[in-house]
Amino acid sequence: MKKRHLIDLRNSLRRRGFWVDILEGELVLDSWFSSSNYFGMVSLLSSLELSLEVGNRGILVKSNSSIPDSILTKIETASYNDDLWYNRTIHLPMLFQESSRNGLPISHLDYGIACLVFSLNKVGLYTSMSCDGHGREAAKIWFNGDQLGEVQHLIKLASQEISFAYDWEVKKERVGFVLKGIKRLSSERWDVGKVQDDALAFSEFLINTYSKTIR
Repeated sequence: MKKRHLIDLRNSLRRRGFWVDILEGELVLDSWFSSSNYFGMVSLLSSLELSLEVGNRGILVKSNSSIPDSILTKIETASYNDDLWYNRTIHLPMLFQESSRNGLPISHLDYGIACLVFSLNKVGLYTSMSCDGHGREAAKIWFNGDQLGEVQHLIKLASQEISFAYDWEVKKERVGFVLKGIKRLSSERWDVGKVQDDALAFSEFLINTYSKTIR
């Protein structure tokens, strides 16, 4: 597949929470993930009739044409209830044939917030629950640990570089704390697409600042 088309596919997978890089023409999933998440990503792609084969470290997409926007949108907004996650006919690349890694189930996470949940956990800011608000209320990510000050500091740093659609704030709760999006105008409607934009931008900030994407 041509590089520009791979970039489009990579970006859509990242928005859905599958953090991939393009290495030597392959889509390589971050090695922090477990094999179950690799299968989830491959199942999603194959369910949308993309022709795949196993590469040395990831997957190869066997097409030289662009992927329609409608397919990219389906990737970005796939829900666990869409019945797209169950094809395990493709073999594992060597990268994922080791013992199980972190099993955070990306397919079970709300699509608007999945990539941010992944990146927070990858850099050691462990989450306990999340919700993208479903276009009805604020997106929220809960934490049980004592890293409230660290998350506040990261949000402050990221806000200096990123034009977020929403304001993001951290509040202490009876147990742990929560990170949530805040509308700037009370009359504004919640938009899961904007939540996803913010989640991806903050994820890129976390990954690029605090860890290497592919180890």
